[in-house]
Amino acid sequence: MLKINKCPEFDKFTVPEVLNLSYIPALDGLRGFAILTVLFGHMLLNTSWALLALANVGVEIFFVLSGFLITSLILKEKLKNGRVSLKRFYIRRVLRILPVAYLFLIILLVLNYLFNLNLSTRSFVASALYVKNFHLNYASNWFNGHFWTLAIEEQFYVVFPVILVYSLKSYIRLIFIIILSVPLLQSLGFHNVGIFYSNYLVHKITFLLINLFENGTPSILIGSYLSILMFRKNIPTVKTKTNNYFSSFLLLNAMIFRVTCTKFIHNDYINSIIFSLIIALVIYLILINSEDFLGMILKNKYSVRLGILSYSIYIWQQIFLYKQPWENTFKYSNSLFLNLPVLFIISYLSYNFFELRFLKLKERFK
Repeated sequence: MLKINKCPEFDKFTVPEVLNLSYIPALDGLRGFAILTVLFGHMLLNTSWALLALANVGVEIFFVLSGFLITSLILKEKLKNGRVSLKRFYIRRVLRILPVAYLFLIILLVLNYLFNLNLSTRSFVASALYVKNFHLNYASNWFNGHFWTLAIEEQFYVVFPVILVYSLKSYIRLIFIIILSVPLLQSLGFHNVGIFYSNYLVHKITFLLINLFENGTPSILIGSYLSILMFRKNIPTVKTKTNNYFSSFLLLNAMIFRVTCTKFIHNDYINSIIFSLIIALVIYLILINSEDFLGMILKNKYSVRLGILSYSIYIWQQIFLYKQPWENTFKYSNSLFLNLPVLFIISYLSYNFFELRFLKLKERFK
């Protein structure tokens, strides 16, 4: 067991009333909503209404939610046991994420051979090693392109929980340093400023940091910081009555902003930060008032079920919704009326007959 450094701040930490539950259906419902936006975004790529930004909306919701949930689990373990087992934490993460991801890569390898997709070995290696978020031209393709999000998640898990476990103050400080420094690094790197351009090593390190922290990681950290604020009681954490439609209003306007924001703010990083902050607020609102309009929708059994399957759907959707490996090989091969139902069937089978085996094993390491 690895102990969190003694810190006076932890003496004030308590599990918030709204999080003192073994299961919160609304958060799975939010996952369901997020995967729907990803699906619609990718389905529209085959139409004249192509809107990839809609898929990014779902991905960034996943990021914020992931940061919030992982941090909450770590803090709950600390408060319950007085210590955190990083060994068990990493075993749980491996059992949840890797099996179906590697199964997908094996299936994609077969499809690559059968349909001559011309996917390079390096592309598969970049996906398997979770470095797809780096701008590697030789590793760029559609069929496993979504592994850039998995890479960001895995890189977060490798580094940040360790810092949180050993030093809360350092962790919080690092959150603000990363979020605030990325625009500066972008400016120095992309505008070829002084040593950041002339010195090869400095130039490479600058773009390494940009690749690591430009996309996704700040959104995860925003969700993580929301959890810390709630456990530290910096914000109210008891169930309350708020405007029944305010969270719905926020979510809708956040989506509209994220899809159209580049017309007004030309720095996509800033747009992502604004969107992630609003999503963090939406998560907070549905936790303290789960009986509001949005909370009731998210707690619906269909939303929850979709959320439970969301990771499976996300993994498999890349080969069904756009540029299918089998496109133009038989009648209706490109039709969403065929591919979409098959996607849900494959995702259901994948979860229930493959992933659940590892999830049951994961329970042993709670």
